[in-house]
Amino acid sequence: MPNGEGSCRGLVLRSTDLGDHDKLLTVLTAERGKLTICAKGAHSLKSKYMPVSQQFIYGDYTFREKGEGRWLKDGSIVESFFAVRAELTRLAAASYLMAVAEVLALEEEPDPELLRLSLNSLHLLTADKYPVAQIKAVFELAAVSGAGFAPDLVFCSDCGKKTPYPAAFDLAGGVVYCADCLKKREQAAQFGEGREEYTALTSLTPGVTDALRHILSGAGNPFAFRLPEEELRQLSGICERYLLFQLDISFKTLDFYHEVTSS
Repeated sequence: MPNGEGSCRGLVLRSTDLGDHDKLLTVLTAERGKLTICAKGAHSLKSKYMPVSQQFIYGDYTFREKGEGRWLKDGSIVESFFAVRAELTRLAAASYLMAVAEVLALEEEPDPELLRLSLNSLHLLTADKYPVAQIKAVFELAAVSGAGFAPDLVFCSDCGKKTPYPAAFDLAGGVVYCADCLKKREQAAQFGEGREEYTALTSLTPGVTDALRHILSGAGNPFAFRLPEEELRQLSGICERYLLFQLDISFKTLDFYHEVTSS
């Protein structure tokens, strides 16, 4: 890291207490990916850094760089998504999405798409335009796909034929199977009871298949679709499990989200 001054416009994914006085900010930027910035004294309500050192703030930041560290010099708010805290389910979802973005973002690796997806998701969580489960599902599938884990939902993994509506989605492999090939696999007992490959398979309805393909298409607004409540619940579970299978990681924020939504 060069010594001197730097600047960025970014979204605070996480704000961590550093001792009794300071905060450590994890900021997602378009040009430099994920940056870590220390905000000295930001704990104090009188600090000029306090307003820009909160999670869900999108702002402009200038900082001093020395060695491996960055220290905040100044900041201003471009947009605040603090309103997401007004409702517990939306706060839990937003916290989880920011945790996913933090895992996927890399230091000094430009990622404008992840930043755009994060900002759009926070905006929709505060706007109450779509169900929370739908916003969460779109973010999960789009984010993990943008990180290089996009599934193939068009061609059967076994026979290679284009599959209008596949019979099953392999969440571990990121592939689908047509009805004929799935039947052959089951008959050959390649998916025995209790095997990981079998537990990773999930069935797809036409509506859920269309929604998954719409999210991945890159055409138009990925959030703009409608599903009946039961199919939306299935979509949400599929996108969540797919992300967890691909990243092989757990999130405490996701556990909290489930606690909130199940109560």
